[in-house]
Amino acid sequence: MKHRTLVIIAAVLFGMGTASAQYNETNNLFYHSFRTPQSNQLNPALYPNKNTVYLTLPSLGFRFGAPLSLSDFVYYDQASGNTVVSINRILDSLTTDNRFRLGYDMDIVGFGLHIGNTFVTLGARWVNDFSMGIPIDIVNALRNGNVDDNGQVINSVRLLNGDLLNFTSYLETSIGVGHRLSPLGLTIGVRAKLLSGVVNLQTDNSRIDLNTGDNLDSISIDAYYQLQGAICMPVDSLKHFTLSSIGVGDIIRAFGSNTGVAFDLGAQYDFGPFKFSASINDLSAGIHWKKNTYTVMPEGGHATFTFDGENVRTILDHGTMNSDSVTAHLQDFLEGLTPDTTTGADYWYCVPTKLNLGASFSFAKILRAGLLLHGQWDRGLLSRKNKYELDLTGDLKNTFRFNTTLTFGVNLFNWAELIVGSSIVYDGNKISPFNPGVGFVMTPATAVQVFVMADYVSSVYLVEAKAFNVKFGMNLLFGKGGATSIIEN
Repeated sequence: MKHRTLVIIAAVLFGMGTASAQYNETNNLFYHSFRTPQSNQLNPALYPNKNTVYLTLPSLGFRFGAPLSLSDFVYYDQASGNTVVSINRILDSLTTDNRFRLGYDMDIVGFGLHIGNTFVTLGARWVNDFSMGIPIDIVNALRNGNVDDNGQVINSVRLLNGDLLNFTSYLETSIGVGHRLSPLGLTIGVRAKLLSGVVNLQTDNSRIDLNTGDNLDSISIDAYYQLQGAICMPVDSLKHFTLSSIGVGDIIRAFGSNTGVAFDLGAQYDFGPFKFSASINDLSAGIHWKKNTYTVMPEGGHATFTFDGENVRTILDHGTMNSDSVTAHLQDFLEGLTPDTTTGADYWYCVPTKLNLGASFSFAKILRAGLLLHGQWDRGLLSRKNKYELDLTGDLKNTFRFNTTLTFGVNLFNWAELIVGSSIVYDGNKISPFNPGVGFVMTPATAVQVFVMADYVSSVYLVEAKAFNVKFGMNLLFGKGGATSIIEN
């Protein structure tokens, strides 16, 4: 037992040491639930067997994550009696991968059939993910100018280096099957998914460079942006879009225009009261956006904002600013950023790949303690990215985000389940040891189940909160399950 504990601790520390970003999007409280069929979404080998048929009704999930809380950069200075914004506090809180993340998903419908040692699942979900990067170089430039921490002049600073904005919306339809090999105590599961793209927007290929002379005798800004996007329907047709005007054929064409496939693989091993499990979800090359694609970039290729020699002295004349000169140069710069839109180029964009490693122990089939090591590759383990146009930023790194969640589930009166947990999160800069979560599952009527799960509640104080993840919904349960305990997965 001591050896097993050391192995678990070592695995946690190794994972935290290789992590490099913030909170994950998955609601981990479902993973070790006694009875919710939503656990199957995290691992296709997990499936409750109290009932024969499961029908999941529409459910909603919301998630938010940020590298900064409000209190990290805005605080009340008691000495002066003022509210202060501190650049230094911002920089101390930021990491090498800083993104605001916002998303929501809806389980449109789900179906599960459990017969003997085999179960089959069908599902449809709508997934939306938005993230926005924080260009930390801009914040550094505000604090240090063109000088580094050692006092050395930096003649070129990249203020923006691509990957600033990402938004993806897609429909996911799936079919899965699992089978329990009773003599071995092993359950294996696999799920195939069809990904139908709705909207994609991203700015991977954008950059802004600030170049200065050693004594600030010359200043230039070189800017390039590339907003790439796609949509399931032509933009022109959206002007005349009404619900009454759309037919079945239009729906099929729309959601069949930009597609991809993904796979989930999972396994669970029962060893008495212990359960060990692993899964890898959304193993995919991404969605191939090939219809109704658009690229927006500067009409002139890029824009340059330059002051040198006399221009700098003219603008800063004895401590005053010559607004006419600034306005003229700024006007030229903005004209250089005039957008030009092109159509027709296809591209791939990834879906994040998730990894789960779980272990649990059940006490008298009433209390379950579970440990989950969860990781996520933001750009997908098998991701493909667009390289058809100018590749100014090089390959964007594929960030792996990691956390550890410990949960306790209590089966109450055989019709209610209470789950409490906490996650340890490493954001690439510091460890956040306490991010609590709580969930409640009720089955007050034989065929009706309702649930609410709130995970990653980083703080109950709004000004200190960096993340939360909440999901709620309803399931319908029919029939009796197999010969195993009614409260076991």
